[in-house]
Amino acid sequence: MGGQTPPEDGDGQQDSQEQRRDRRRLIRQLLIDWSPVLATVTSLALRHFS
Repeated sequence: MGGQTPPEDGDGQQDSQEQRRDRRRLIRQLLIDWSPVLATVTSLALRHFS
């Protein structure tokens, strides 16, 4: 059927939880890596608009 996924079993839920954890870990790491850049851009934007 179009667009519907079959019900997941226990392993499927565990896999999806692991994927969510991995995705969160990746996003957190990207934010940590890019935080100096984001801070600089924010600072420049605040100076420009104030």
